[in-house]
Amino acid sequence: MVLFVGELLADMITEEIFDAAEHFELKIGGSPGNIARYLAQLGIPTRILSKVGNDIIGERIIDKLSQNGVDTKYIQIDNFFGTTLVFVQKTPGSPDFFVLRGADRFLELPSEDIFQGIKILHLSCWPISFSETFEKTISIVEKAINSGISISFDPNCRDKIFECGKITKDRINYILKHTTYSKPSLDDAIAMFGDVDYPLEDAVRYYIGEFHKAGVKNVVLTAGKYGAYVSDGAEIVHIPSYAKIVVDATGAGDGFWAGMYYGILNGKDFVQSCIIGSKVASYILGFVGADVELNRDILED
Repeated sequence: MVLFVGELLADMITEEIFDAAEHFELKIGGSPGNIARYLAQLGIPTRILSKVGNDIIGERIIDKLSQNGVDTKYIQIDNFFGTTLVFVQKTPGSPDFFVLRGADRFLELPSEDIFQGIKILHLSCWPISFSETFEKTISIVEKAINSGISISFDPNCRDKIFECGKITKDRINYILKHTTYSKPSLDDAIAMFGDVDYPLEDAVRYYIGEFHKAGVKNVVLTAGKYGAYVSDGAEIVHIPSYAKIVVDATGAGDGFWAGMYYGILNGKDFVQSCIIGSKVASYILGFVGADVELNRDILED
């Protein structure tokens, strides 16, 4: 079983320019929830720790996850702050977004029975972006480590959500030195360690090296159409993208995580697990949005 700790939110999506937008489509979002849902669809039990508002959006999020087999009993409900919203402008050539942080900032420590049956704790960047939730997150990580649980960290760092450089220096390093698995995108790596004027494969080698130097044991760096680069610290293996058609990239990264975890928890080595992750991501690329139904048949393609 995988325990996810991170944000649950709603994406408010428009195809109009923000300053003139009148129409928004609400989509249930939050990377940890997407991964938990995908993984549950593949037959791996999942549990999530997060906080939503006492509102219709929070209710819809919990219902959606429950319907997909995710254990939602540790999702907390805030009676004062609403569910976090991300407004997304999906216009050609000028994608943009802004965030209204809500209940996710006020996560409380769970009861210790949350760790029962857990093999991997998956942590997103969001809970460490505020001092109060950072201290609680550290407590959760330490208890997980003491329980023999592997730590997995998604360094989905963006300046519009929090100051990446400040977090890297003050907080992320503590997490990284205890991390067994991490899947940064190329954009994540640039946000954390700065841009470098290198050819792609040299840049990939540099960024993977930075993650290993920080203490991460296994790193897979995803680079969109260029595929993924997998490293256990001894060698870097390139995995090409399996996508036959790309309709929408939304949810593909979350699908990679889900496929990777499926492999790990079924006894595959890290490279084999990342190949499964790439297959799941490629499948999701063929659909619009992240609301994609998965099953184990796609792993055989």
